Amino acid sequence: MSGLTAAGKTTLCRRLAAGLGLPFLSASRILAEHLSDAGAEWTPQLDEKRTELSVERAVDAAVRSALRERDAGVFDSWGLPWYSDEPAIRIWLESDRASRLRKCHVSYVQRGAPKTSEECASILDAKDAKSRAVFLANWGFDLFTDRRPFDLVVDCSAQIPEATVEQAELGARATYRAVVTALVDRGLLGADLADAGPVGGGGPVVEWRR
Repeated sequence: MSGLTAAGKTTLCRRLAAGLGLPFLSASRILAEHLSDAGAEWTPQLDEKRTELSVERAVDAAVRSALRERDAGVFDSWGLPWYSDEPAIRIWLESDRASRLRKCHVSYVQRGAPKTSEECASILDAKDAKSRAVFLANWGFDLFTDRRPFDLVVDCSAQIPEATVEQAELGARATYRAVVTALVDRGLLGADLADAGPVGGGGPVVEWRR
């Protein structure tokens, strides 16, 4: 699973892992564990060290190794779809800037540290610029435009019309159902999971690219 910051990919990955009974692996967690003993999730301080190519290579090697060592799993990793040739279903979670700003706001509310719309925009824009530059410099692909590796693109931009915890939860649930239904329809998951049900009008836009 790949997607830009605040697209909702980590939430979706956790739901898929729980629903399918599969291990969940996060490149951000592996990065944090590589850089500190705390094993914390992503922080701005940890992200500052991502410009070091040696760090990127070590984290990418650890993620690829984790993929090879497991029969199945749900992987939350921006770069893995581009630089791994292991058998996998590669999914891009699309979300436009406005919807990502709303998700960013909700995320900070849930952490008990609300931020203004302007603060969320500053955080998101800085993270986007940094991430784009890192992957262009280290790997030569553009996170914002290159969708060649992906089997499935899911656009959930319309799933959070308001920046509320309730709308974010409803949107995450609809996106999960849409992805599971798409995989069942392709015969990639067992029919017993079909009770996830198709999503009605207003659901995510699902596009199989191959």
